[in-house]
Amino acid sequence: MKHPELTNYLNQFGKTLVNKAKGILKKTGKGKGKLEKSIRFKVTDSADGMTQDISFYMENYGKFVDAGVSGAGGDIKSGKHKGSYTGKQTYKNYKNAVGPTPFRYGSGKGKKNGIYKGIGSFIAKKNMQPRNEKGQYQTTVGLKIAIVKVLWTKGIKGVEFFQKPMSLGLREFKSNLLFEIKKDVLEEIRKQTN
Repeated sequence: MKHPELTNYLNQFGKTLVNKAKGILKKTGKGKGKLEKSIRFKVTDSADGMTQDISFYMENYGKFVDAGVSGAGGDIKSGKHKGSYTGKQTYKNYKNAVGPTPFRYGSGKGKKNGIYKGIGSFIAKKNMQPRNEKGQYQTTVGLKIAIVKVLWTKGIKGVEFFQKPMSLGLREFKSNLLFEIKKDVLEEIRKQTN
């Protein structure tokens, strides 16, 4: 049995969610990169054609940007971020439940020294490489260490770019989904009775 109304609805739901997610990334200054370009969806039929699934995809690090990463906590003794921090970060999931982010620096689950590679890319992207008095580029080692210390201690607040539109979309999803299924079933009955 074909489900044209359901397929159309799932495609529209997917496009809306993807566009809203990309919009939030742009609004928070995290757009225009690999993450934004990678956000997509796909509607697939089951082998027997009786059910359909919608799946969403993005760069793997998107989950950290979405939910944030808790820091280890501690003290930063000088500079703009001077102070004591718990490092705990929370986020609101698609069910609107607030809880601690499932990600944490120092958990041992990430790539060893992976944070340094990411910071190096960040420094290059933001054109932050230090220069000496003669205008010559200098090594970024000291800058990387300073940034990593702040991130490791404070953590990173998530932007909920995917959780928020998913939450809003799911509020109407069930009732709209049933309406589209009803239209498909009624059309199939009409075809069978003619």
